Amino acid sequence: MFPQVVWHAEAPLLRTAPAPLYLLAQFVRERGHKVVLTGEGADEVFGGYNIFKEAKLRRMWSERGRTSRRAALVKRLYPHLPHLQRQSAALLQSFFHAAPDDLAHPCFSHLPRWSLTSRLKMFFSDDLRASVEGRDAVAEVVARLPADFTSWDQLARAQHLEITQLLPGYLLSSQGDRMAMAHGVETRFPYLDPDVVAFGTSLPDRLLMRGMREKVLLRRVGRTLTPPSVWKRTKQPYRAPGADAFFNTVGPAKAGHDGDDADYVNDLLSPSQIRRDGLFNPDAVSHLVRKFREGKAIGVKDDMALVGILSTQLVIHHFINHFGTDTHGALYTGSEALHRR
Repeated sequence: MFPQVVWHAEAPLLRTAPAPLYLLAQFVRERGHKVVLTGEGADEVFGGYNIFKEAKLRRMWSERGRTSRRAALVKRLYPHLPHLQRQSAALLQSFFHAAPDDLAHPCFSHLPRWSLTSRLKMFFSDDLRASVEGRDAVAEVVARLPADFTSWDQLARAQHLEITQLLPGYLLSSQGDRMAMAHGVETRFPYLDPDVVAFGTSLPDRLLMRGMREKVLLRRVGRTLTPPSVWKRTKQPYRAPGADAFFNTVGPAKAGHDGDDADYVNDLLSPSQIRRDGLFNPDAVSHLVRKFREGKAIGVKDDMALVGILSTQLVIHHFINHFGTDTHGALYTGSEALHRR
């Protein structure tokens, strides 16, 4: 369904996460519902994300050292990332920007994420690389920060960056409203009511995060509304299948997989098509594809790179190469209904 997801997102994606939301909206509509409540904003406003805990641990790491112990704590945050679990303490300290110099950066909480994403530029074609040469996206974010931003506490800074950088364009649009409206479902966001946001952002840190326990106040409220199995449980990240789902990797076909790569994956990631479209380096993309087909892709970077390249190629296919033709909606989707829309 990924081509349909990109068709409705109308933008490149670095995650496959919108796909399950697309299916969920379809499930809702098939049962006759047109309006739903959803929880976006709760993590941003009430301190629920792992990135907030991660930043807290990194600050301790930068200020107090004890590399091996801090690395162990960071690993406990991400038990679902096996590649990270195998890394040495020194490498993790470098990856997570846990040096004293990094601590002074106004965007300290997000440096690891942005640094990892910036490495995807290695897949750019020479022309695209030249067009962004010298541009400092982080500096552009810093230039737009509130004048008193550096006087805020660290959690408030991290919340602001999540709310302004990820929430509107991705969580509420590509992954949210666009996937829901693909099936005519309208979403409502109680946690983003202006009064709720004003209340949440006025709370002291101790009511948002205590130690490594997130959403402290919401958990207290939840005691009266939900069973202990809900409000006591460990928060789990929302994770969709990784990029290896696009390939029939070496060995027996996976459950639910027909044993062959999807035609659109082969077509859009072929060296000839990559070269024609001009945004990516054909050799670098071929090497990445080969890693996935051989079951050797590792880590979040490979996943983001493959999803980002494939979704960008789908954007080019849908909205540039075939837009306005008889094929732009149905080709690579297998959906006559989508084509009619």
